[in-house]
Amino acid sequence: MTEEEIINAEDLDYNFRYEISEKVGAKSLLKCIQCGVCSSGCTVTEYVDLQPHRVVASCLLGLKDRVLSSNAIWTCSLCHRCTERCPKGVDYSFILALLRNLAVKEGNCPEEYRGTIQTIYDNGYVVPYTGGLATNIDRRRDRFGLPKIVPPDLKEIDIIMNETGIGNLIKKASENKESDK
Repeated sequence: MTEEEIINAEDLDYNFRYEISEKVGAKSLLKCIQCGVCSSGCTVTEYVDLQPHRVVASCLLGLKDRVLSSNAIWTCSLCHRCTERCPKGVDYSFILALLRNLAVKEGNCPEEYRGTIQTIYDNGYVVPYTGGLATNIDRRRDRFGLPKIVPPDLKEIDIIMNETGIGNLIKKASENKESDK
């Protein structure tokens, strides 16, 4: 038998469903009929705490904290199978990307993503392009006749990170390092 969870009305965010639907537009989660087709085809459903249709239901109910702290929004492989199979055209993949952005803005991001974010912020690449690694990459590109790698504009990356809220994670991480000293 499963345990029942009691949720108080003051813990609900009644505007959460509208906030998401406004950003998603015609692919709105408000069209979801909770048929479960998205979850039945999900490739990672056994690894998540909320199946796709439960994520949508939680959004509709205003369970913002539950959704944004769920591992489901980070574990998804973005294969888009759920979106392709939805009989009502709910774009779960797009909703998930939006939920990830909202989670980041609130500071909810798995630690394993933070290191990658910091690397991108510092040098503009997912994998550092420096030292011996850069020399090897350049040598291989020359051998294949590929053009030189154009360094990314770090100012643009800074703007993107601040607009999406990812920059807040970097600031929090550096503040935590300072307070640990």
